[in-house]
Amino acid sequence: MDKFEQVHERDTTKQEEVTEVINPYGTFQPPATTLKHSGPGIASLVLGILSLITYITILALAPAAAKDILQSNSPEAMLESIYVIIIGVLILVGLLFNLIGMILAIVGLTIKNRKKIIPITGIIFHGIILLITVGFFILGMI
Repeated sequence: MDKFEQVHERDTTKQEEVTEVINPYGTFQPPATTLKHSGPGIASLVLGILSLITYITILALAPAAAKDILQSNSPEAMLESIYVIIIGVLILVGLLFNLIGMILAIVGLTIKNRKKIIPITGIIFHGIILLITVGFFILGMI
């Protein structure tokens, strides 16, 4: 064996040692998938839109209720007006939508491997609406 073959043999031995330590194919990584939106987060956003529509309906019915109450001389006019009854029911429905929507948004935020933007939007949306609604109730008590 001449010197060249001996040096070449030593080099291949070193390369084999190196290939055992470093994997030329890299480590296994699962294929990249895009994260899906969470179901409870989407449901929260839908309930937020429904509650907003409910509150807009309340604002649209308020002038008619006020007209009925002001035209009547009876102290029980507020209890006799169908508009006032509908507004009361819609307020309760809107609050129920907001409370359920807030719970669903929090649940959607805690689910792993899902996008978080819709649940965060739901929490902000329901929080603002609940603060405004509770604020109106507090102002009505003063």
